[in-house]
Amino acid sequence: MATANDETPQHDAESEVWSAIAAFEKILEAMPDDRASLETLSHAYEHIGDQVKTLEYLMRLGDVIIRDGDAEAAGDIAGKLREFGSSDQQITDLCDRLDQLGSSAPAGDDVVEQTPTVRAGRSSAHAFRVADELSFAWRLFEAGELTQEEYASVAQDLSEMSADDHLSTASVLHTLDARSFSGMERLMGYVARDSRTPIVSLSSFDIPAEARSLLPTEFMIRRGAVVFDLIGDDALVAVMNPYDDALREQVQSEVGRPCHFFISLPAEFDAAVSNSGEEEEEG
Repeated sequence: MATANDETPQHDAESEVWSAIAAFEKILEAMPDDRASLETLSHAYEHIGDQVKTLEYLMRLGDVIIRDGDAEAAGDIAGKLREFGSSDQQITDLCDRLDQLGSSAPAGDDVVEQTPTVRAGRSSAHAFRVADELSFAWRLFEAGELTQEEYASVAQDLSEMSADDHLSTASVLHTLDARSFSGMERLMGYVARDSRTPIVSLSSFDIPAEARSLLPTEFMIRRGAVVFDLIGDDALVAVMNPYDDALREQVQSEVGRPCHFFISLPAEFDAAVSNSGEEEEEG
């Protein structure tokens, strides 16, 4: 039989979720089109099983993405909306509009003109996806590794970074590091255990030239992944979001080798990528 003490953690977690929902709905009252809040609320209502509210916020998010002309995000949202079925004409119409926007995403050569350091023909897979990082942050919040206020700060930072064209790594771990988050060591330990992805000290590795050449610099920066060593035919890869399965598949495809994944501290990741970028330019 469960005791009152047994039920307390579950009750506290549920209370935190409802507090987060209330906080982000307050943000939307002031800023109805805030993408981070819309993403968060869709995650939150999905977590508690309210499909009606989940759909409501996904549709609002879809409208904002169309207004912003974010072709990269359009496909992801359309896919999520289609999970609710095609019988609702409003959903169908919104998905059609998102598909139309997604099909207008620039081809590789167009992106190369904007960022000359990118390798031709590979840049379409380089786009940062804020939804994946918000999902990572929400997972940490649910686990009690981030407070409601910390989650809100991370979500806001990620939203701002996603709107910035500056070439930098936008990740949960980077935003926490930038805010001098005091629980980084504890949080990294939790992530390593929960995702079954070991922590690696990249500063201990002298990355071989062959490993550096396997991923283009923009991919490493925007997607948060760097190959730091090779063992036989296998590649060792540090990623900033170990929960992003699509990223793992992309890396595997880009590298063309069996990959083994690790996580690292943001500062060590940035140093490794910076060194790799310098090596690529010299080559």
